[in-house]
Amino acid sequence: MDEQFNHIHHTTPFYQEAKFMDDISGEIFHSFRVTDRKLSVAQVANGIMNQSSLRRFEKGDTSPYWVTVLPLLERLRIAPSEFFARTEGFGQTDTAAFYSRVTHAYNRKDTVLLDQMLATRRVPNPQESATLPFDHVDRITIQAAIAMLQGATLPKEETEFIVSYLHSQRTWFFYDLNMLRFIPGLLPHDDLVWLAQNLFSHASAYINVLNNADLTADTVLNIATSLITVSQDYDEAERLLASSRREDALKGKLDFSVHRKTLEAALVFHRGDLATAMNLYRRILDALDLFDADWDAQQVTTMWPLLIGKREEP
Repeated sequence: MDEQFNHIHHTTPFYQEAKFMDDISGEIFHSFRVTDRKLSVAQVANGIMNQSSLRRFEKGDTSPYWVTVLPLLERLRIAPSEFFARTEGFGQTDTAAFYSRVTHAYNRKDTVLLDQMLATRRVPNPQESATLPFDHVDRITIQAAIAMLQGATLPKEETEFIVSYLHSQRTWFFYDLNMLRFIPGLLPHDDLVWLAQNLFSHASAYINVLNNADLTADTVLNIATSLITVSQDYDEAERLLASSRREDALKGKLDFSVHRKTLEAALVFHRGDLATAMNLYRRILDALDLFDADWDAQQVTTMWPLLIGKREEP
């Protein structure tokens, strides 16, 4: 659906011979206007288009450009993403469905499914140019999920490709942020530091769109975890967590994050204040026990030895 926005022209007429949107778009808009908002044609069309044009759109007789549809949606106070969701039957986009499958397989440690997905992605997509980077990025994402489950690494050429891809993108969108949930722990130290230092400048433009704030928060925590456990770069991890506090979109996501609290306790540990660190760690577990959060407690107890390394507890 996003490619439709590439056809916006502010000087074009209301109609075009080729259908710009699916035939059901007008019907869906009519449902929003009549069933949900209970507004008349006159109320919605006023100042945007004439009433007969709106009626023809709702009947599927005409197909307007988005420069006209967007004000109509704003008149109804309906977000474009809500409109798209209904026109697509509330189904996921191909991108969202792909990442849902990768995440589901990773969480279940289902390497068989991941291997099947990787084999499928190795078959060229006949509908896309081979010069596009996205199939390669998808394959690396799957490989990264498998590598993390198996305690392996990515081939050097694959990490170089993904880092080059990230450098080439001025803005990181929903697609890129999903991929970044799987990549940080497999990057070399210098690339991991670059990612930590550039995450917000690349991700902030669309951080409030879709669930990009959640994805960015996950990426912050994954980068910080890798900086602590793999690179032992505690200063950079601390700087990243501090920077995240300045991002308004992330405050609610991270301020009460168990993962973040555990990382901060580990950083206290590595600063040499072992007693305070262990006290923070026990308080985290006590809080999780209070809320019967057994799964979260298991995650914390599994992560803690990795975060503090081989140093002995006091």
